[in-house]
Amino acid sequence: MARDEETLETPEEGQISISRDVIATIAGLAAGDVEGVAPPKGGTMPRGEAVRRLVDVDLAEGRVRLTLRVGVLYGHPVQEVSQRLQSRVKAEVEKMTALPVDEVNVEVVRLVLPEEGRRKGRPS
Repeated sequence: MARDEETLETPEEGQISISRDVIATIAGLAAGDVEGVAPPKGGTMPRGEAVRRLVDVDLAEGRVRLTLRVGVLYGHPVQEVSQRLQSRVKAEVEKMTALPVDEVNVEVVRLVLPEEGRRKGRPS
């Protein structure tokens, strides 16, 4: 059964709970660092809490599964961008949370044209 947070046991100090929202934010911010990735509506990648809308997090038995919905900028090979995205997100989430990431699924929902990728200030 999926939960809203994952608890890490630290026997001498107590417990650490990490919420889905924190994991989603880490994954979304890491996605923004991958060349060729764009938000599905174009423009620039959202930052902070807004980026969580692009990420679904499933926590079960101390394991993490992620699904990211992104656009890929035209001219960037979709498979290569997706693989770099998977590697970057997995590494960042594991590094920052100490939780093992079993899957990073990437749903490329749109090809973003260059002029759409450069628009700034557009609400996502």
